[in-house]
Amino acid sequence: MFNILIGEISSNKGVVIAKYIKKYYNDVKIFSYDNLKYTKRIHTRYSDKHIVILDSDINSYLDKICNLISEFNIDLFLPVHSDYIGEIIKRKKKYGKSLNYLGCYEDYENLHIKSKLQKIAEELCINVPKEYLNIDDAVIPFVGKPVNKSSSKGVIYCKTIKNFHKYKNRSFSNYIFQEFIEGIGCGYSVYAINGKIQAEYAHKRLIEFPYSGGSSIYRKSIEGKEMKQVAQMILSKIKWTGFVMFEFKYTKDKKFILIETNPRIWGSINQGLMNGSDFFSSLIPNDLKKITPQLEESIYTYMSPQIYYSFFQCIINLDFKKIRYFFENKYSNSPDVSLKDDFKGYLSIILRSFYRKKNG
Repeated sequence: MFNILIGEISSNKGVVIAKYIKKYYNDVKIFSYDNLKYTKRIHTRYSDKHIVILDSDINSYLDKICNLISEFNIDLFLPVHSDYIGEIIKRKKKYGKSLNYLGCYEDYENLHIKSKLQKIAEELCINVPKEYLNIDDAVIPFVGKPVNKSSSKGVIYCKTIKNFHKYKNRSFSNYIFQEFIEGIGCGYSVYAINGKIQAEYAHKRLIEFPYSGGSSIYRKSIEGKEMKQVAQMILSKIKWTGFVMFEFKYTKDKKFILIETNPRIWGSINQGLMNGSDFFSSLIPNDLKKITPQLEESIYTYMSPQIYYSFFQCIINLDFKKIRYFFENKYSNSPDVSLKDDFKGYLSIILRSFYRKKNG
């Protein structure tokens, strides 16, 4: 039996990964954990054993996860909570064999810290947004991002003088400011070993949440040749081992501009999984595989119930084209988590969103 630990399991990608592994691999046991109390009774049906860890101290929380790995003889640990990835990689040795598929913290930082990535990209002559020293030097329109955050939380968009006056007196001590790139959001996602790509997939963002720019809620497959070339240049230099998504904007003059990289399991991973890219084939013994996924490009995936929040924002912004496009492709659309297939998993995602909103 191959033991896998996934958490936090109330997240969309946690449920997606548990379901995928159960579908495509034999003789695996899924252990899950979460820090939300309700998950004791309300969690995905694809978890064989679930543990609730109620601890607000990050160090104690991570130590308890380490204890789970030892207690249940975990072979593979898949942390999916963005905020903890760096701290977990720092402690990689404590987690034993379960994190052998991840590289070192220095390589992680080179991809994760936006200022470090910017410097590497410029050295490699990769198209990236212009960077400004501070908010006073920034030219409208521009974007302000926390240097070491993996999500859209805290990102500001300044497109008008009114926006600028709103933000100029705020404290941005740990931010990077870049020119705003108008274009279509695209992603090139990989699992790599020593910088060599083992599994890959490219997608286009059709709907994001929030509307101004954020998580990929609805996506489709695209050809990713140009994005792959950029990814290979960076991976050849950093030699990263692990998951990473390269985020791009595709502009009107048909250029891919690298916006950032996320060296972790990404929220839109289901798009690649549903269309035949097995990102776990290098992590789980090959003799446990039930069937080999078939490469396709016809399935559109979306986060549910988050898609309905996005529809509401589209309506507020009088953007009905995106909603119409969704329903025009209804026979190709597949939810990341289905209410019919996994009621408790679906409900846990809804409750998680309410909890996060309540707690900022």
